Amino acid sequence: MKTTFSLLLLSAVCAFTACESSSGNGQVTPQEMAASGQQAAGAPESAPPQVYIYAVEVDKLNLREQPSRTAGVVAQFAAGDLAEGTGEVSSNREEATLRGIPYFEPYYKVSTTAGTNASGWAYGGALRPVYAGPVNIKPDMERVRSLSKYLCTLDVKQYENGSKAIDFARSNFSTASGSLADAAFLLLERFLFRMESEGNLYDILGATAWSEQDISDIYADKFNMNKYPVTKKMAENGFRLATGEGMVFPVTDWVKLAEIFETKVTPPMKDYIMENMAERRESGFEDGGITIGLDKLAERAIFWENFNDRNPYFVRAAETVENERWHTLVLLNGADNTPACDYETKAVRDDFKNNWNLIIQKYPGSALATNVKALMDVYAASGWKHTPKVEEFLTKFSQTEGE
Repeated sequence: MKTTFSLLLLSAVCAFTACESSSGNGQVTPQEMAASGQQAAGAPESAPPQVYIYAVEVDKLNLREQPSRTAGVVAQFAAGDLAEGTGEVSSNREEATLRGIPYFEPYYKVSTTAGTNASGWAYGGALRPVYAGPVNIKPDMERVRSLSKYLCTLDVKQYENGSKAIDFARSNFSTASGSLADAAFLLLERFLFRMESEGNLYDILGATAWSEQDISDIYADKFNMNKYPVTKKMAENGFRLATGEGMVFPVTDWVKLAEIFETKVTPPMKDYIMENMAERRESGFEDGGITIGLDKLAERAIFWENFNDRNPYFVRAAETVENERWHTLVLLNGADNTPACDYETKAVRDDFKNNWNLIIQKYPGSALATNVKALMDVYAASGWKHTPKVEEFLTKFSQTEGE
């Protein structure tokens, strides 16, 4: 019988395999607000950001006197505007539906950056962070605004707009570097993700009759995107194909994004891009099961742990911290179709136990090794079977890590 925790974990697996990333999922958290990949020369890596820049994603976003929808309005943002703040986030959250997507987010204290000067509170679900770091290396606001505004003129439901967005970024940011290149990448990736999640790409692909060889090639990342007119158009507009549970769906082509930005962005952003690109080429999960070696899964968990240690204020810290947490959970508990314990006997599987020992030996002093050792101690005291004590440990770990 599957445990409650295992079922929760399967939901996480499905979420990651369906979207391949939590980035751009419409959720902007306080952690995201306090995150930056920008490090000034000589500045301590743990130094909190001095300034935050956000792109406004909806039109007529109210800037309010207080963090509440009933508070007075002091100004309005248009879609594509930029807002600036110091990272202050309201303690309260409110529900809202934006572009058909439900949110439960706090408000951010921000100021306008063009036109009339005004300060107040804007709803976080409508803001997307593009910079968090020192004032002296923040990106050129007008150039960031030009891309943000241009992307807001493109309909995410018309998939030929993917190539328009890519061409605009390539031609207007060919000489960009540092924080400006970071911001351009974040805006373009977010636009393509919105096309993927809010557009009609799924419907377009759904009308295609896929052969078994097609499915196999897509899964192995060997599919020739020029094979069909529709897939050729997808590739031209910044997308590749992924498959899961017999379905074919579009995902943003991070290889194409890397071709534009890899040599321009800051070192933390480059590391972030390259790891995401590698994990998308070999996702590691299929139909609720783990499809890569547990040792490789551990390497990914350690990558994200080290990345987060080096870059505590990365601009997408909410995502990178979740990547570390989620990989750790899978290594501890497995997935529904690749459980750490046999569902019938409740005994720990040898491959998981061997991998736990490997983690302790290979990554001494890491948070991953510490968590693995703690779990192994509980299992050892439980006769190496999944007992209520083990379930209690895993559930508590899941809740603590997710806070």
